[in-house]
Formats: sequence, C-alpha cells, structure tokens
Amino acid sequence: MKSKRKWSCLLLAMLSCAGPRHAMSAIAFPPAPARARLVYRGEIRTNRDVAGPGLWERVTAFFVGERAPERLRAPVGVAFDPAGRLLVTDTARHAVVVFDRERGRYHEIAPRDRDALRLPLGVDADAQGRIYVADGLARVVRVFSPDGAPLRTVDAGGALQRPTGVAIDRERSVLYVADTPAHVVRVLRLDGTPIRELGGRGSDPGQMNFPTFLAVDGAGNLVVNDAMNFRVQIFDAEGRLTSTFGKLGNGSGDMSRSKGVAVDRRGHVYVADALFDNFQIFDRAGRLLMFVGEQGRGPGQFWMPAGLAIHDTTVAAADTEGRVQLFEIVVEDDLPEAEGAR
Repeated sequence: MKSKRKWSCLLLAMLSCAGPRHAMSAIAFPPAPARARLVYRGEIRTNRDVAGPGLWERVTAFFVGERAPERLRAPVGVAFDPAGRLLVTDTARHAVVVFDRERGRYHEIAPRDRDALRLPLGVDADAQGRIYVADGLARVVRVFSPDGAPLRTVDAGGALQRPTGVAIDRERSVLYVADTPAHVVRVLRLDGTPIRELGGRGSDPGQMNFPTFLAVDGAGNLVVNDAMNFRVQIFDAEGRLTSTFGKLGNGSGDMSRSKGVAVDRRGHVYVADALFDNFQIFDRAGRLLMFVGEQGRGPGQFWMPAGLAIHDTTVAAADTEGRVQLFEIVVEDDLPEAEGAR
C-alpha cells in the first residue's frame, strides 16, 4: 500500500505541473475611467506558455530535471492561420514557431539545407493553412504545409530583391509580397505567377518608399506600411489606391518607425511603431482613434514592437523583448476620436 501511495503521489505531483499558463490582467486601453476597448490578456515567451510537457517529459523531469523551455528570441512577423494558430517568425532561431493555443500544442518549422530559413520576416497562411514565409536573405517566399513540410519556393520569376512582408487574400487566392528595396508590392498567384506590381519609388499617392509590412482585410483590401514615406496606403482588390494617411512626426497619429499593420473586423487599421513603443488605431480615413502601450518591458508595454496580427477579437503584437503580447478587443463599435491619445 505504501508503494502504491508513493507512486500515486508522484504522478499527481507531475500532473499538477502540466498545462499551459494563461496570464490574465485587468490592464485595459484606454485606462479607467474611460470605457475599456482592448484588454491585455497575456504574453507568449516560451512553448510552456502554450503547451505543457507531455507525461513522459514530466516523468523524465522528475528524475533528471526539467528540460529548458524553447524561448522566443527575436520575433518579427506574426499571423494567424484559418484555424487560429499563431505563427511567429523568429530571426534568431531561423524558424517559424507555431502556437496552437486552442489545443495546447507547439511546434517549430526550421528546415535545413536548401529549404533553410536564413532571415524569416513576414508570414501568413492561405485558406488551406499552408504557411508562406518571406526570407529576406534568400530572396524568396518559402511555402510549407500546415505541419511544416517544405512544399515550394516562390521567387516571382527571380524578380524578388528582398521580400519583407507577405499577406494573403484567402478569398481570391492572391499573394502579396512587399519587395522593400524595389519599392513595390508584388501581386502574385499562390503558385508564384505574377499578376501585377503596385508602387514604384516615389512619394506621390500610389508610389512607395521602402514598403515593409502588409495586411489584407475581409473585403480584399491591401494595407501597406509605406515605411519611409511615413504613411499607410490602402489598395482595393483590383490594385486601385483608395486611401493614404500618415506623416513623419512625434505627435499623436504621426509615424516615425512604423512596422506591422493589421485590420480588425470593423475595418480599423492598427499600426505598430518601434520608436513610439506602441500601436496606434486609425479609421480608414486616417483619423486616430486610440493608441495602445508605452515604452517598457511590463504587461501592455513594448520594446520596439514589430509585427501585428488580428484573428476575430484577438490582437497579437510581436515585441523584440522576446515575446508576443495578446490583447482582446472587448468593444468593436466605432471609437471616438483620439480616445486615450497621448
């Protein structure tokens, strides 16, 4: 009996250590007494924040010590696939890290040899869950199965100079690639066949100056971070320019070192800025609605944020602090102008 009780206690002790950690907080934006519209829901730094160790790993840890968690080191691009899995490019690990928060699972896409990721930057997934990764050094977009098996390479007929951002219109099966030093966004079919180009170097409406991150909304509109023109440009599914907003500055609604862009279900445009250490939320006309975050390493703070992504009401923001912070949109109606603005 003593032996049975001993092993029962051992198993209970190991099982009690299992399971992902889901940090919760009352940090809200804008802060009280204003009505909260986004709420901080936690962060992901390691695989343990999503996927607990399996039984055999827990047994091994009891006898020889716990295995060190797999940490994010330099997250840049973030995206959600159709199933809601979070995709994160990590330039230091030369990998795409896949977090399945719903199922408590985690895996890494880090192929070697000819399929190796040299500088993974932008990432997105098509309607079948295939993962597209912009490799800035290899000058290609690499395509993987949902499980991470290499499928093909897209190079736009050898035209890509340094792909940075990618975005996929799942409804129309169109791949957008920001080719930063070429000052264009290349519009391709999913197999890499060119359709058209947007941009060309310049500062006039429709022209671009080092475009980087991209996003596509539910209606097929393309949102482009036109980084060195310090603005956002929006094109419809046919490539027509529909909106341009933003200017260089350090005030509310200005842009300085803009990075990731995303669009919520109401059409609000989110823009991360690595100098302001926040992300700002605009309407389609460029009116500032509110901003989220400030410089720091705590919950709801940022240290040079990069990629942004939105799935339903979840906002994911990559932070060079080595984490992805998660926020929930708790109010989706139109925001009053400059609510919570600095």
